[in-house]
Formats: sequence, structure tokens, C-alpha cells
Amino acid sequence: MVNFSEHYFFLNQLPFKQRTIRSFVKRDSRLTKSQLYALENYWALHGIDYDTSELNIEKLFSRKAPLILDIGVGTGDTTLHHAMAHPENNYLAIEVHRPGIGHLLNQIETHKLSNIKIINHDVIDVLNNQIPNNSISQIFIFFPDPWPKKKHHKRRLINTSLITLLINSMTQHGRLHIATDWEDYALHIQDAFTENDGLMNLAGKKQSSPRPNWRIKTRFELRGLRLEHQVWDFCYALNNIPKK
Repeated sequence: MVNFSEHYFFLNQLPFKQRTIRSFVKRDSRLTKSQLYALENYWALHGIDYDTSELNIEKLFSRKAPLILDIGVGTGDTTLHHAMAHPENNYLAIEVHRPGIGHLLNQIETHKLSNIKIINHDVIDVLNNQIPNNSISQIFIFFPDPWPKKKHHKRRLINTSLITLLINSMTQHGRLHIATDWEDYALHIQDAFTENDGLMNLAGKKQSSPRPNWRIKTRFELRGLRLEHQVWDFCYALNNIPKK
């Protein structure tokens, strides 16, 4: 049985060069007994250990199917909802916080799902090393940490470097869906994607999209709505139009 001690996921133990700025701070202090049980008993079934080798997606899921990448899944409610609604798809959930992973592992086992795999690591490293090019059909980034203080803006996940990695990972007709309830972050997202012509905003340049009916409300969105925050959705596609 895998030993999920507090050091098991400690990033500094991994044999690769660490980035000095990450988009998250690890918070594992509220791990419940149920979550710990799931990590110790179900990770071997549904988890993928991070390393610098490229994944064989078809072998990983034991089938060939569209792959959806869900970045920063929290407790995994969105991943779970879509995986149950669309068993024809494979889902790869990326999350750095163990409590959320433990919760999702329990739900996977409860519903007997075989189309979800989880990686407990920084998505930047995962995209750089583990995700094959042209392999992702759809990408979700729902309510990433807005890092509202100006001095922390450098920690924001969505930036030009991430966009380049996402473009490389997407299939020809891939889609990228983003949602945020933080106005300044919405403006930041608009600017970041305007600087890169590799993706096309399906709502028009610097425009937000209507909220898609299929996107369920996460606990982060519900909290924002209680605070009377506006929610911005964005949808991008690879720009396959040849340059003149």
C-alpha cells in the first residue's frame, strides 16, 4: 500500500529544477480521515505519480478517447460531473491540494468510474513533461486563484507562458474554457490571450462568453455569487487560419 505521509507529495523532494514562483501555496492541514483513507487506498488505482516522462494516454486509460484536462479541480465536483455525464471521454484532473484529491478519489470509488485519472503536481511541470503535444480535446480552468494583491499578480496561473503550453497540448479542434469571478483577473485574461494569436476568442476579441449551460457551479463560484461578484466565462479555440 502506498504511504501517503505528509512528505509523499512534497515537491522539493522531486529530482528536477524547481520554479521559484508557483501559482499556489500548499494547504494540507485539514486532511480528514476519509480523505487520508482514500489517498492511501485509491491512489494506486486512479492517481498518476509525477515524473518527467511523457504519458501514454491510451495505455493509461486502456482505451482511445477524447481527453479533457481539468486544471485546479479543487474537490473535483466539475470533473466528477462531466465524467459521469460523458463516459465516452477521458478526464485528467490536476490538483496540488491533497484534501480535494482525497475527496475526488472517494467519489470515483463510490460511483465506480474508470475515466478519471489524477495528478498531484504543478500543472506547469505536467504540461512541460507529461502531456503529449496535440493530445487534449478540451481544457477547463474554472475559478483559478485570482491573487488579488498587485504584488502577487506574478503568481497568477494564466499568463503567456501557460498559454503557449496549452496551445501545444491541444488537438486541432480543441477548446479552452475559463471562468473567474474576479474582474481584474478577467481583464488580465483578456489581455494575455490578446497577446497570443495562437488561440481565437470565440466570443470576439477581448469579449467574454455566455455562461455555458453544461458548466456546473463550483463552490468557489457559489461563494463569489454570495458576495455579489460577477462571473466571466471565456472560450478559446486553436486559431487554425493560415497567416497571410
